[in-house]
Amino acid sequence: MTKQSLRYAFSALLTIGLLYLAFRGTDLDAFVASLRRANYWWLLAMFALLVASHIVRAWRWRYLLEPIKPRIGMRNLIAGVMVGYMMNNVLPRAGELVRPYTIGKLEALPKSAAFGTIIVERIIDTIAFLVLIAIMLLVYDGPLRETFPWIDNASLVLTCATGLLISVVVLMLVRRDWTDKLVSLVGKVLPLRLALATRDLTHHFLDGFLFLKEPKHYALIVGQSIAIWFLYICMVWVAFFAFDLALDFNAAIVVQAISSIGVAIPTPGGTGSYHVFASQSLSKLFGVSEAVALSYATLTHGFGYLGITIIGLYFFVKDHLKVAEAVGKGSERLP
Repeated sequence: MTKQSLRYAFSALLTIGLLYLAFRGTDLDAFVASLRRANYWWLLAMFALLVASHIVRAWRWRYLLEPIKPRIGMRNLIAGVMVGYMMNNVLPRAGELVRPYTIGKLEALPKSAAFGTIIVERIIDTIAFLVLIAIMLLVYDGPLRETFPWIDNASLVLTCATGLLISVVVLMLVRRDWTDKLVSLVGKVLPLRLALATRDLTHHFLDGFLFLKEPKHYALIVGQSIAIWFLYICMVWVAFFAFDLALDFNAAIVVQAISSIGVAIPTPGGTGSYHVFASQSLSKLFGVSEAVALSYATLTHGFGYLGITIIGLYFFVKDHLKVAEAVGKGSERLP
């Protein structure tokens, strides 16, 4: 089996194991009854907020791509985001690599440069997540560390890793002459064609960070990032009403922070991992019954998963994208 096949097989087994963990010991009759009692109009409102967050993400992406190609149309940016999330729902982490393929094909720009902007996005989102964790610790004084004892260590590791990555990228940008020398040294031991490809790939990748030279956009990008995460929290809060949960906006902050950890686990669209983290945060931190907590996780995940998959598939077909190109060129290499 190829490494890619092994990775997907591992993800499938992880998904099955996490779903088993989420549903183990659940009162299925109470679970089904909770699904039937849910107000699906509130869940549709939650989905509308999810779509709005993706539109804001596409809008932010426009400014990250501005130095590479100015004034990219919102329609193609939204298509890239939606196709990316659709692919994440099928093949975990494939979306981050398929998005550069999509926007590269629609806008005729280097995919490796577009991939650099995806790395920027992940750095920004990680910083925003760490801020959310800090806010969570301020608004919740319950048994958080007793329930999730690993959260402090995980936050520390993530902070250090993010800081290291930012430092490396900034050094590569500030001293591109050092980067060129390093690439040249590596190129000496590679075949000429591969050495040239490595050089071009490195330069295109660093071009994805050129937005840093446009300080006038900093405030807007920060505002857009805040808006994305605010919409995420609003999604969680609105979904509370679908199950008549007497929980406030602060509780939504906590559930969003904890469930985001689950989404980061490499399963298709967070399947299984989201169910575990969202349901346990509701049941163990806020006293929601396990059946209701699990039905909340199941329906909120299902609405988002199916809805975004349908929208992404629409753009995929409408723009004549090809699975072989998207998965092959998008996930194996970035020409």
